[in-house]
Amino acid sequence: MIKKGVFLIIITLLFACQQKELKKGEVAIIPKPALQEVGEGYFEINEGTQVSVENEEQEAVAKRFFSQFEMVSGWMPSVDMSTTGNILFVTDSTLEEEAYELEVKTTTITIKASSGVGFFYALQSLKQLLPASFYGEKLQSNVVWGVPTVSIKDKPAFGWRGYMLDVSRHFFDVDQVKEVLDFMAESKLNRFHWHLTDDQGWRLEIKSYPKLTEIGAWRVDHNTTDETVSNWWGRPVQKPGEKPTYGGFYTQEEIKEIIAYAKERYIEVIPEIDMPGHAQATIAAYPEIGCVNAAPYVATGGVAKNNTYNPGKEETFVFAEKMLNEVMDLFPFKYVHIGGDECNKEQWKIDPYAQQRIKSEGLKDEFELQSYFIKRIENIINARGRIMIGWDEILEGGLAPNATVMSWRGEKGGIEALKAGHEVIMTPSSYCYIDLKQGHDDLEPNLGYSRLLLSRAYNYHVIPDSLTSEEGRLIKGIQANLWTESISDWGKLTYMTFPRLYAIAENGWTAQKNKDWNDFTNRLETQFARLDEQNVRYAVSAFSPWIDHKGNGKQVEVSLKTEANGLDIRYTLDNSEPTVLSTKYNLPFSIGETKVVKARAFKEEKPVGYLSSLEFPVHKATGVVKGSAKIKSLTNLNYGKLDRGDPNWVSFENDMEETLWFSEPTAIKEVAFNALRFTNTTAYPPEKVEIFGSEDGKEFIKLGETSQMEVSRIQGRSKVPYTITFDTTKIIALKIKAYAVNPIPKGHRQEGFKASIKIDEIVVN
Repeated sequence: MIKKGVFLIIITLLFACQQKELKKGEVAIIPKPALQEVGEGYFEINEGTQVSVENEEQEAVAKRFFSQFEMVSGWMPSVDMSTTGNILFVTDSTLEEEAYELEVKTTTITIKASSGVGFFYALQSLKQLLPASFYGEKLQSNVVWGVPTVSIKDKPAFGWRGYMLDVSRHFFDVDQVKEVLDFMAESKLNRFHWHLTDDQGWRLEIKSYPKLTEIGAWRVDHNTTDETVSNWWGRPVQKPGEKPTYGGFYTQEEIKEIIAYAKERYIEVIPEIDMPGHAQATIAAYPEIGCVNAAPYVATGGVAKNNTYNPGKEETFVFAEKMLNEVMDLFPFKYVHIGGDECNKEQWKIDPYAQQRIKSEGLKDEFELQSYFIKRIENIINARGRIMIGWDEILEGGLAPNATVMSWRGEKGGIEALKAGHEVIMTPSSYCYIDLKQGHDDLEPNLGYSRLLLSRAYNYHVIPDSLTSEEGRLIKGIQANLWTESISDWGKLTYMTFPRLYAIAENGWTAQKNKDWNDFTNRLETQFARLDEQNVRYAVSAFSPWIDHKGNGKQVEVSLKTEANGLDIRYTLDNSEPTVLSTKYNLPFSIGETKVVKARAFKEEKPVGYLSSLEFPVHKATGVVKGSAKIKSLTNLNYGKLDRGDPNWVSFENDMEETLWFSEPTAIKEVAFNALRFTNTTAYPPEKVEIFGSEDGKEFIKLGETSQMEVSRIQGRSKVPYTITFDTTKIIALKIKAYAVNPIPKGHRQEGFKASIKIDEIVVN
């Protein structure tokens, strides 16, 4: 009996060890399918699952997808050409090329499509039906994967669904580019726009012009990974004797490898070779095709002039033809992008070859000279049976006859082009530039020169309401663009990409009538869990409280909000972190003394988003009754955000001198304020600040000063704090003098001009 009992225990333990854990997914697909009906129950994918396909293309697609089970489970469903499986691939020639149908029942999964890409997209949806843990790297050999029953009929709204990656400003290697292609494919994006050349680096091997990578791919390293620093336009230029060490390029074999990888994911790769502007790296390598005053080195940061091809020299077009033909040999796709944007034509005005070209061709001006250049480049591209794409500046001086326009400066250029019969890709910066900030300016990393909120990206209408249905058909689609001036590493790339790429992907795939912001943000929560499993950095700005304020000279009224709806906001004023038990925000509240406001959003009593925290000083000069209009604006408790458009910044076009009077003699020992550094628009922090006090309002003595000569001449975008301390002094009047940088130093973007000063609240204690 004892032996029998032991035997039963062993059998029971073995059975328990063999029990599989069923992990269930949920229906939260991005982009949202056209039609979707959720059922009850689950289909279980396990070691015995069989996948039946009809042909070799289906087999290749299926094996690539189901091989992921090998990595996460240690086993893989079998894939073979048969009709006996419980996951069935079925060709349906009535479906459009990228369309698919996915029917999940408790006993079978049926996938229908007319092409390989349709089956591929069906599998991307199937993957999103799996539990988030399927996306992780941890081996889960004891798991059975539960797929919720659902019936999906799906197809894209637009044929062009793109993502642009700028690898010139910051270089990303082959494996990282493949990761980009992977996350594009999962979002059903099908056009990878590869920005390969710019002032700061040439990134692809051209064997007929080897110096493009020997010289043009490398610059002096002034990169920063500090997310509080934004100095793209303030980096030192290369000095004689300095060695360029930052950069890199893709060999032709690597280009072929990436193209093959993209093809497996049904993504076309569109190379962009920027011309005639944005070409400092090109001209550094081959100065003979440049203009007068061309910079002899690859740019270390932002440049806006002396960076163009020379349209007056025939050797320029010899170079362009040979180089572009080599590019087209590498990229076997329909489109070639030539940039054409932001071409500073000042060089052309003084270059003798450029001026001779204007004269010999009977051109009106430099704008028509740009059009002449673009049309000759288009002839080179058209001769290979390809189509040229350019940014909307290629409209200037007359549009090339067969060009496709990428509209980035709003929709105007795109509308103008399509009304002339040209195809258009809509990618306006205010909706599609995902290198811009995505939340409150003082709560986000200092990345991006402006702002694009997730809700704004999501709510974009790709086809403007003003167009007829016929005109609307010329809009090929939409694209997200990631310029990398401030994106120096992979973590920043993913942070700026997600979740806004999901919003733009849904704009490209899902019909406008089927979109819903609240539904989208709900689905994002599941997507965030998938990203967490992959250790991917992403932004939760839309789920994080904004802290807004309005000072009235006596108190600060604080209001809180989130982009995502349906969240509770909890806040504290005692410097503790908010919990679900903290004060719930319902209406704006006022503070009459210095406080740190901390706020956190909660959903179903669980924290979401990040902790938001801002301090609002209430000080001795609050609400002064005597002084200029500007001094009253500087003492009304309104603090400026890191946003040049914030009205709380008080601007002085020259040096600043302002005096404020207290209502009674007041003892003070410190004066502080923030200055806005936004040097692209001449806003520089003052080089020197002096503080004076008066006991009688007539005679002033200097209380303190600070000299910031070096700090004031740093280019970039930031808030610069000033604090001047001194011995405690009782005064009735306070005078502040601030001295502007004059002139703006040579080499700066606004060199020669006098700087302006922008400051916010003058805090006196």
